[in-house]
This record gives sequence, C-alpha cells and structure tokens, in this order.
Amino acid sequence: MINFSHRLLSFFKVSYSTLAIILLMMSAATGESAKSILDKGWAEFIRDNDTEAFQLFNQAYQQALTEGDSEIVAKSLLQMGICTYSVSYVEGLDYAMRAMKMYEGFEKTDKQKALIGRSKCLQLISAIKSRQGKYDEAISLSKEAYEGIDEHTEDGYAGIIMNSLGVSYSKINRVDSSDYYFRKALEIRIANKDSIYSPVSYSNVAGIEMRNGNKETSIVYYALALSIAEKTGNRQEIVDANIGIGNWQLAFNGRDADAMAAFEKALNISSSLSDRSFYIKALEAMTAFQKQKGNYAAALSYEEKIRTLNDSLYSWERQKIQKNLEVQFNVSEKERQLRMAQKEQAISKLTNYLLWATIAFILLLAGSVIFFIRRNHNRDRLLLKTKEELMIAQEEQKKLKEQQLQNEIEFKESQLSAMTVQMLRKNELMQELMEKLEADQSISKDNQVAKVIGKAQNQEKDWADFNAQFESVNKNFYTRLKAAYPDISPNDLKICALIKLNLSIKEMAAILNISPDSVKTARYRLRKKLQLNTEDNLTEFILSL
Repeated sequence: MINFSHRLLSFFKVSYSTLAIILLMMSAATGESAKSILDKGWAEFIRDNDTEAFQLFNQAYQQALTEGDSEIVAKSLLQMGICTYSVSYVEGLDYAMRAMKMYEGFEKTDKQKALIGRSKCLQLISAIKSRQGKYDEAISLSKEAYEGIDEHTEDGYAGIIMNSLGVSYSKINRVDSSDYYFRKALEIRIANKDSIYSPVSYSNVAGIEMRNGNKETSIVYYALALSIAEKTGNRQEIVDANIGIGNWQLAFNGRDADAMAAFEKALNISSSLSDRSFYIKALEAMTAFQKQKGNYAAALSYEEKIRTLNDSLYSWERQKIQKNLEVQFNVSEKERQLRMAQKEQAISKLTNYLLWATIAFILLLAGSVIFFIRRNHNRDRLLLKTKEELMIAQEEQKKLKEQQLQNEIEFKESQLSAMTVQMLRKNELMQELMEKLEADQSISKDNQVAKVIGKAQNQEKDWADFNAQFESVNKNFYTRLKAAYPDISPNDLKICALIKLNLSIKEMAAILNISPDSVKTARYRLRKKLQLNTEDNLTEFILSL
C-alpha cells in the first residue's frame, strides 16, 4: 500500500514538459486528433486506469494546443482535474480553474457552451470541497452547476450533480434530502441509459432500501449495480457494490462467510485503485465486520492500515500544497514587480505633460466654477423667491377652496333642515285639518276639502326632493346601506334618513303620516335587518355611518 503511494507520488513528480514533448511526438507519429485521444483517455478512466487516462488527457491537451482547438483544450484540462483530484485536491482544483478560464473565453462566441463548461467545472470544484469536508460549499456549488446542465444530455453530468448533492446531504445528516437526490440521480441515469454511472446510483438507492427494511428490493439493486459495473469494467463501483452486498448479508441473512467474501473482494480490487478513498472504504467495512464478530486484533490491524494510508495521503497533499503556494507566490511577486516597473516608466513619461496640462485645466476649471457659482446663486435666489410666492398663493387657494366647500356643506345642511321642517309642519297641519273634518259630523268623507287634504298627504314628490337633498349632504348613504343590507326596504331607508337627521319618534311619525307606535315598530324591524344586538343603540349606529 505504502509502495503504491510512493509510486503514485513519483508519477506526479515527472516533469510535465518532458511528458508533453513525448506525447506530442507520439500523437504526431500516429496522426491522431486531439478529440480521439481525449476519447481514449475517457475510456481508460472509466476502467479506473487513472495513470493511463491522465497521460492520454495530457496528450490530448498538448495536441489541442497545437491544433488551436480551444474547446478540446478546456475539456482536456477538465478531464485531467477529474482524473487527479482524488489523489491531490490542489492539482484537481488547479485544472478546474484553468478549464473554467478557458470556457469563459466562449462567452462572446457561444454562451451556451460557456455556461455548460462552467457548470462542469463548478461540479468538479464541488466534488473537491466535498472530499475536504466542506459540504455546505459543495451543496451550493452543485446547485449552481445544475442550472447550466440539461437533464437529458448523454454526458452524465445531471446524474453526477444529483449524486453529489446526495453525498453532501448524507454527510450533514440531512437524510430526507440525501435520499431524494440519490433517487433522482438513479432516475436520470436510467432515463439516459447511463451504464457508466448507474452502478453507484443503484448502490446508493439499495442502501436506502436496506435502511428502510426492504430486503428483496435492496439486494436486487445491489445485484444490478454489481452486474453493470462488471460489464463496464468499473472497478470503483464493483468495490461499492461488494461492500453493500457484504453489509446486506450481515443485516438480513447473518451469513458471515458470504459477507467476509464480499468484503475481501472489495479489498483486493480497491487496493489497486489510484483513488485511495475506495480502499479506505473497504478497510472501514472490514474493520466494522471484525469488531462486530469480536475479532479486535484483526480490526486493529485494519485500522492501522487506514491510519497509515491517511497519514501518507495527508503528508503528500501537504507537500503539494506547500510547493504550489511557493510557486504561486514567486509568480505573483514577479508579476507584481513587472507591473510596478511598467507603471513607473509610464508615469515618468507622462509626468511633465500631465503637470502643465493639470495647471492649465485647474485655472480654467477655477474660472468656470466661479462663473457658474455666481450664476447659480442668483438663479437659486430667484427660484427660492418664486417658490415662496407660489407656496403662499397655493395656501391661499387651498384655504379659499376649503371655505367654499364648508359653505356649500352648511348651505346644503340648512336646506335639508328647512325641507325637513317644512315636511313636518305641512303634515302636522294636514293631520290637524283632517282631524277637524273627521270631528265635524256634518261634513261628508267624500267632501272636496277632505280629498285635497288626502292628496296633500301623498308625499312622493316631497320625498323625492328630500332624498336628492339628503344624498347631496350624505354621499352614497342609501347605496352603502343597500349594499351592506340587501333586505332593507324603501320605508326602512326613510327611517334611516330621519334617524340620521336625529329626529325624535314623534317628529318621524308626523313626517311619515303614521303613529308613533308604528314608528317604534318600524325601528324594531329595522334593528333586526341591521343585525343589531339588544345592547346596540340604533341611533348611534346610523349616525356612525
């Protein structure tokens, strides 16, 4: 295991320039295009041959530079980042940022290509953040990446993003969200017939079903994951599927021998993978199994392997980070010194010209400022005086208008009061005359005088005039009452209007030509229609409208 780490470290210490020259010579000899070399590298990467895949990706990158194919250059950088981040976060992040910069160059010519490329780079950075334990950042980056990806494309990125979200949510114990994204990833990969990445989704969903106690469903999914992974030569997913099957055997069948066989198979395969996280997962599964069976000595030996592996990876990563920081500092320092020298040279050339031009400009500006200040001052004084006069005139106009409106209201109220008093006096007089006629036995009921009095008591025209005057003072009074209480009758509206004028029951009876008892009865019915309680005052209610 340690020897493998040393060999892998030695590989990345090889000079990339030397390797690039060799690869360029090989591609020139074979006459292959950068795209075909890139496709070959992807095929090797799917079979977990990371070293061969990286060599081909780098060869495609150098070939694309020669051919001037910017898109293949960007894709090659992205694939190199995908190939290396599992063993070096720094290398993976560096390639991701370089690829993103290349994709930004397509903004002016092909915005869709730029958006898709940026989204793929963001997802790679999200995967690195997840490996570093920065799960909230990983979730945010994956969601941003998903906005630029079509679910129905065949490159598998929609499923990759969904699966990445599921992993990050599972790490922060958001089980519902994790389950949703794992199932969504499987759904997308089945729809797109994605045989490359579907095994990991089948394994993830199998784990969910196993947690939910679905014995048959979970083993079917694990079997599918293993079958597809073996057909495509995807050794990473063969490891995952065997770990899942081993756990399933322990959970449902209690077959220690079958579980042990599955874990050992996962260990054997993962030990040759460049992505050491799979080997660590297999070691952790075997450790948990040995502890469960009480074999603490064996468990301890596996834990020691895990610790040694983590230490070697951490030490290597730390060295890479330090080296990269030193290189970045040296480059940035040289760039800063160059920029400062260029700025000083430019400043020295322009100083004399700028000095005289500045003096002339300041003199001209000072004269212009003084002229404009004086002119603006005079204009502002005139404008302020005009505004003050306008405000005074507007205030006077407002007062006059308010007074006019008040006079109109008072006039209309006085007219309404006069009309009410007139109707009251007229009805009282007619009632008195009618009573005297009825008291005089010598006068017939068909007498012409009695008919005239009866006709005078017919107040339809008086009420029409009264309503018009009343509405001019109390806008929409009748309309609001009818809208709020549809069952109210015309006679009820008359009662409401007279109550609004604050007339007594006796006065209302005189105006309506009915008895005070009839008025009381009408008020009682009106209370019911207005849905008033016993303690509610009818007069106060009408006056408040």
